[in-house]
Amino acid sequence: MRVLQVTPRYAPAWAFGGGVRISFDLGRELVALGHQVSAYTSNQLDWNRVADTGQECLEGIRVRRFPNQLQRLAGAYPFAFFRPPGLRRVLRQLDGTFDLVHVSEARGPHVHWAMKAVPRQGIPVVWSPYGGLADGEGSRWLYRRLHDRLFDTRESVKAAAGLIATSSHEKDTLVRFGAKPDRVRVIPLGVQWSDFATLPERGAFRRAIGLDDRARLVLFVGRIHAVKNIDTLVRAFARARLRVADARLAIVGNDFGHLDHLKTAVRELGIQSLVTFSGPIYGPDRLAMYTDADVFAITPNIFEETTLSSLEAAACGTQCVVTRQCEIPGLEEAGAGRTVECDEEAIAHALVEALQPGVPEIRGARARAMIEARFTVKATTRQHERFFEEVVDATRTRL
Repeated sequence: MRVLQVTPRYAPAWAFGGGVRISFDLGRELVALGHQVSAYTSNQLDWNRVADTGQECLEGIRVRRFPNQLQRLAGAYPFAFFRPPGLRRVLRQLDGTFDLVHVSEARGPHVHWAMKAVPRQGIPVVWSPYGGLADGEGSRWLYRRLHDRLFDTRESVKAAAGLIATSSHEKDTLVRFGAKPDRVRVIPLGVQWSDFATLPERGAFRRAIGLDDRARLVLFVGRIHAVKNIDTLVRAFARARLRVADARLAIVGNDFGHLDHLKTAVRELGIQSLVTFSGPIYGPDRLAMYTDADVFAITPNIFEETTLSSLEAAACGTQCVVTRQCEIPGLEEAGAGRTVECDEEAIAHALVEALQPGVPEIRGARARAMIEARFTVKATTRQHERFFEEVVDATRTRL
């Protein structure tokens, strides 16, 4: 198959979260299976850096990058200023170059542009929202409602020849937006297992942030953004450390305008000496932080489905405490962690339980086995491949 990936940002734009990694891993695995893969994306790498525009080849994927207008604003406020006009133009003129277009992430103009232009060229579109369709709160709720009205998200859902959900909850969300259930395939996220087959020795990350082996380390990895609800995790940690005196918290990630607020909250709780803000960590170095943690915790209060960071932590042999808004399917059944309500007391209780002697080792081993058995890119790409082929065959039959 000739597959085109359409995504707002592409490797190595790791600052923009798990969606970038997911799309790239899927693309290179499809290449390994013998498919021709291209990616059309913007040239954003982070808030201040851009890649060269034009074409390049990344591990067999032909990547074409289109510049944004108002580049700095697009980095700081992508919901309002992400507008690469060249991408819109090229999607109108694919001229049979591809057998299928795979659109990833949600509520960006690239989705609307693809759904309007590509199906009329006889090319099927498969859309993976990657957790972006659920409602937000406050101003985020208002933005999402306005976007759905202006860009007609329901019509985009209906225009897709196929839809991929990462969980049963996301499938239900797509159905609420008008998708026919038989057009939605549930395929979980996966990690590139070869990246985790050999893990670093424990201790490097702890030494870097000034912790010894006696500390019981809680780790958060993700964007430092209000939507991640890190405030609740911080308050829950403050409760938990009253019962686990040697507990420490490390918060790793890029600041999306919320870091100063979090630091203020930490000071007000009087736990400055117990909390480390380390900034973002990418590439092989990220394995050290996961390996050194006793528990990985992520606690959003709006649905974003499974997070890649939680799967990577589990792949490194680290148990997880997550809220149901970002559940890992089968986590508790595997004995690899806890899924709790987004409640300060419930999270604190789960952290205390997770930090008891022997628990990190037992659950961590189960977490790693769970990932190897069910959540690898190799396995999930095979599921994508079968679904893509079904969609292409069905489209050709109709034509």
